Amino acid sequence: MMNSIFKIFFLLSLFNSFLFASSFRIYASKDIAIDALSKAQISKLYLKKISRINGVKVIVYDNTKDYEEFTKFFLNKTPSQIHAYWMKQIFLGKKVPPVKLTQKEIVQKLESSPNAIIYSSQKLNAKVLYEKE
Repeated sequence: MMNSIFKIFFLLSLFNSFLFASSFRIYASKDIAIDALSKAQISKLYLKKISRINGVKVIVYDNTKDYEEFTKFFLNKTPSQIHAYWMKQIFLGKKVPPVKLTQKEIVQKLESSPNAIIYSSQKLNAKVLYEKE
């Protein structure tokens, strides 16, 4: 009996996660000379394997609100796996993770930094480079 209840609860939770999964966009400053990004490019940018797109140097930022969903969808990792990746990179002296910003800081950064790239589930007044439905 308890096993059946657990299975039902699990399936309902799984269904709700698909039903209510939020959409989000990858945004950039309005004047950036990039029109779109692929999922692979986004992953490479956020793991800091590349720092330029079509010759344009970009700076990526994390969003504290949407971090978990972003890491799962674009990086195919859990937040703890990404944390371990960054700890190793920092220890080896290779790279540092993107700075995490709040929603208010995101808006300010997009207005003040000409090459900023940031993801958000909220609609922003900025250039959309990728949209996840």
